[in-house]
Amino acid sequence: MTGPSDASPAARRGSAPRAARRRSRPRVLAVLTAVVALGLVVTTQVPDPVGDVVGDLLYAVAVYAALVLVAPRVRPWVAGAVVLTWCWLVEALQATPVVGAVLDVVPAAAWVLGSTFSARDLLLYLLGVLLAVGFDVLADARAGVARGSRPL
Repeated sequence: MTGPSDASPAARRGSAPRAARRRSRPRVLAVLTAVVALGLVVTTQVPDPVGDVVGDLLYAVAVYAALVLVAPRVRPWVAGAVVLTWCWLVEALQATPVVGAVLDVVPAAAWVLGSTFSARDLLLYLLGVLLAVGFDVLADARAGVARGSRPL
């Protein structure tokens, strides 16, 4: 038999923890596909610096969507932290000879690894992650209202 001391901290406070929502994988896949397609168009058709800036923002959004696709219950801010860490690690790796060596063997890896370090990209990845998290939180709030539950 369990007593009050055996209950979780949330149960002892009288409120259950909010369950992580599960995102619709088909919807996330559609978003990821659209973001990647837009990213390809922007990076190949829009002149720099606009193409480069928008491409970096879309890269962060695409990585966010990819993470949410494989882990649909991950909380938005956790996903954002993971994605920002990934983006910054990839950018930092560009300052080493590792990326150049990989690109010599697999040139198409430049779409994922980039090619040259730019401190500006670190800020752009942060902005891209904030956009992705913001849209995700907004979608959750709108879905909650549509379901008749209380929004965030």
